[in-house]
Amino acid sequence: MEVKTMSESNTSHGDKTKEVIEDILNPDTATLQEEDQKMKEQARKAQNDIKTMMDAIKSREEHLKKIEQVKKNLVEPMGESIGSHRETVRLALEAVKCKLRPLNPGLQIIMDEEKIMMEQAKKAQDDIKAMIERVMKSIKAREEHLLRTVEEMKTASVSQLEAKREELSTVMQSTQAGYDFVNNLLTNGTDVEILQMENQIYERVEELKNVDLDIGVKRKNIEFQKVNETIITTFIDGLGKFVVETYNAQPIKEMRERASTGQQGASSKAPTSHGRPISPGEFSTLRSAVDGDEDHTRIGQGMSDNVTDLYVGKGVRAIGAPNCKPGTGVAEFKKPMGISFDKSGNMFVADTENNRIQCLKKSGQFSHIIGAGKQGSGKGELNNPTDTAVDSQGFLYVVDSGNSRISVFTTQGKFVRTMGREGKGEGEFMNPRKVCITKDNYLIITDSDNNRVQIFDSRGNFLRVVGGTDNAPEGQLKQPVGVTCDSHGLIYVSQMKPAAIKVYAFDGGYIGKFGNEGKGKGELLGPSDITVDANGGIIVSEWGNCRISIYDERGNYHGKYGKRGKKYGEFDGPCCVELNQEGRLVVVDTWNHRIQIL
Repeated sequence: MEVKTMSESNTSHGDKTKEVIEDILNPDTATLQEEDQKMKEQARKAQNDIKTMMDAIKSREEHLKKIEQVKKNLVEPMGESIGSHRETVRLALEAVKCKLRPLNPGLQIIMDEEKIMMEQAKKAQDDIKAMIERVMKSIKAREEHLLRTVEEMKTASVSQLEAKREELSTVMQSTQAGYDFVNNLLTNGTDVEILQMENQIYERVEELKNVDLDIGVKRKNIEFQKVNETIITTFIDGLGKFVVETYNAQPIKEMRERASTGQQGASSKAPTSHGRPISPGEFSTLRSAVDGDEDHTRIGQGMSDNVTDLYVGKGVRAIGAPNCKPGTGVAEFKKPMGISFDKSGNMFVADTENNRIQCLKKSGQFSHIIGAGKQGSGKGELNNPTDTAVDSQGFLYVVDSGNSRISVFTTQGKFVRTMGREGKGEGEFMNPRKVCITKDNYLIITDSDNNRVQIFDSRGNFLRVVGGTDNAPEGQLKQPVGVTCDSHGLIYVSQMKPAAIKVYAFDGGYIGKFGNEGKGKGELLGPSDITVDANGGIIVSEWGNCRISIYDERGNYHGKYGKRGKKYGEFDGPCCVELNQEGRLVVVDTWNHRIQIL
């Protein structure tokens, strides 16, 4: 690379500077003109550029003016509108805030309701556990009772058999010894010995002849009749129910009113009955065990106290002598106490103190008399008959109370036979009062003075006792009078002292009771008869309160009909209540000597 010295560089710059100075001092005219022309052109171009720039600036100013005008015409009004809307929204938010402010007490109430609901749920769970525990305890006690009863029966029977076996063994040993003695003497003894022992031989022979070879023991079957499993299933399904309170469509408003008044809101639901006869599940076995107290009565808040529209038709008819007087003529009665119907709707009235049965047509017209028409104990004679019932084969069963028997007739009045006699044994009666017949022609009869109900088959053979002393105390009957049976085989019995309605399974097992003695709503005084309608409603005639009381299928009181008096729809000592084919109440108004069809 070539490196220039400082002296050489300085010489070069000096030459150039000298050339420039010479050009300035000696200008070229042509060059000057050319430069002048260029400067003019540049000046014109600069002027044009300035003019163009000014035009652009002017156009921009006009555009800005237009934008300002648009802003003035559109944006500013829009801002004012937005401000107005903003104020509207602010006012709306304030209104919402005002509406939310009162909800705080409602929210607190809901939280309180939630707390109460949790407490109620906890209590319900505890109650359910306690109830099931009591039921299981009762079932366990029942199991122990049944097993203990079987053991006692087995022990008694086996002890008797063992005693007889020992007795027979002793007799057999004694007999064998006598036989061996005589046989040995005859075989091995000499004539002299036989003559000497002649008297003893004849005595032993006589002993052998007189040996009692009768075993004298009849085996007793130990058979357990199980309850219908359907009844047990229904009982389990019916152990308690839930009532849930719901709120309407404006709960906050409702709760605010409740909070301001301090009152509890009413439930929007009311209990309803779906028409099924009472069952163990709904009525509950051993009510005291399930409910945890000794009060078996459950009085409901059902219909109004007067139930005239439930079973009563548009008009009331009465059959009997005028002015409620006793009579002996046809379609006249003297203290009648029972009634039943056949398939055609004919009525069979137990004309008690006239000692006869009067058959009336469905229309109420007299048809014929059944019985001799005089008091007696002979065939076909009656002594204070208190009730009647007709089976599916057309036989009429009459409770011949004064003769302590059941008299059987055809519905035309021909005497067939009698059942039972006075006594305390099986198939015997002491003041029988009422009879009902099931769809399978089983007879259920209240044996009042024996404090029991007896069940017979369709041929009149004794089957079992219901409500007897083999039951626990709460299942024992005291002066039973009325009786009926529903389609599920449940037996309802009205007892006089203390007044109550007791319910049993068809096998005799006690289920529960309802009703206490008294004159108030749901209380009973002299419940003389009972019947069940097709929807499970329970109807009771009260001899003491002179009224008809109505209960639902759970035993809850629903109302009453009638009072003491002689007018239509009034009663004096009603002793029987039934429903005819039209579903109307038919009441045997005993002390008014008439039949009322309501």
